[in-house]
Amino acid sequence: MLKKSNSHSKDVAQSRGEDVTHWLVVLLVWGAGLGAAAQFGKIAVTIDVFREIYPVGEVALGFLISCVGFVGLVFGVVGGIFSPRLGIKRMFILGIFSAAVLSALQSFSMPFFLLIILRIFEGASHLFIVVAGPILMARHSSLRARSGIMTLWSSFFGLSYMIVALIAPWIIARAGLQGLLLSHAFYMLIIGLCLSKSLKSGAAHSKNKDAHDSFDFANLLKLHVKIYQSPWLSAAALGFVFYTGLYIALLTYLPEFVAPEWRTGLSASLPFASIVVSLTFGVVLLGFVSAVQAVIIGYVLIAISAFPLLLVVGNDPLFVALSIVLIGSTGIVPGASFAALAELNQSDQDRAYATGAIAQLGNVGTSCGPPLLAAIIAVSGILGTIGFIILFCFFGILVHLLLARRRSKYLASID
Repeated sequence: MLKKSNSHSKDVAQSRGEDVTHWLVVLLVWGAGLGAAAQFGKIAVTIDVFREIYPVGEVALGFLISCVGFVGLVFGVVGGIFSPRLGIKRMFILGIFSAAVLSALQSFSMPFFLLIILRIFEGASHLFIVVAGPILMARHSSLRARSGIMTLWSSFFGLSYMIVALIAPWIIARAGLQGLLLSHAFYMLIIGLCLSKSLKSGAAHSKNKDAHDSFDFANLLKLHVKIYQSPWLSAAALGFVFYTGLYIALLTYLPEFVAPEWRTGLSASLPFASIVVSLTFGVVLLGFVSAVQAVIIGYVLIAISAFPLLLVVGNDPLFVALSIVLIGSTGIVPGASFAALAELNQSDQDRAYATGAIAQLGNVGTSCGPPLLAAIIAVSGILGTIGFIILFCFFGILVHLLLARRRSKYLASID
């Protein structure tokens, strides 16, 4: 069913107490997001340590990282079904405490297959956190602050990777890998305890659940169709998938175009650039245009920033500088995408469905983007890389234009 907020949405929101931003709660929820991203980072930045413990081959070690996201890829939308059954707050807290327990269990020595099983369960806890997190951020923010707060939420992944990369060597040098995993467990435990006292519950859910909200295959399929047919429920996710495909692929392979002595600095600078742009220019932009328009502007800037790289291959200082500009321009898209989620979907249930779709398609992008770009680079180098960027930006813009047209037609038909 297609939905859109009416002209009284602001009054309705204010009547629910949404005209006040609860900053402590917002920051704690964001902190939980940092911990959820660390479920990837704690393995990714210590992969050499795991390589020494488990001589299982690179493919298996790669799966040790990605299996957490694999849960979201397959079951992302299912996370939206849990919201009326558990409640958003309960779902979030369950995800956080489960993450703490699973990280603590992973600190024990165990066979590789058992570690994979724990990581898959950790993927479920990750899904609960990333589905409920933006809903709670929106619930505890004012209408005026919401766009900036959703942009803040979107920064959790890149920032967490940076923090883990900085502190993990220090912790491992003093307490080993076990100390790192236990530190993550302790962090999630503290965040969970704080949030269990601070979060307010939403309105009680209707006992008349959506007809699609059961777990047999037919109804799950109908729910996916419902979400991806709706130009409101699907918009944020369908635009976001092209960003995740671009972002992770470029972070991985842009450093390969410069000499080894430049790669470490470039790898560290790229995510920092995207976060800075997201939290500065991205927030300001959302004060002047709609979230969907901001996503489109972001893709246009990414495409424009890509072309100069063709002219500077071989000139490492310039290539590094222009790569930072390129990745910085990507920072507009994630914040605007999460802002679009809150802007286009007014109820917690619809936001849960839309966030589940973002989790699902976001993992599609991160899974498909890097191997696709690797294959392109092998054939056509930097020229293929620029083509890859332009193509993804084109589709990111096109999907939002088409969905906006569908929303306009529907609203015109009911006036």
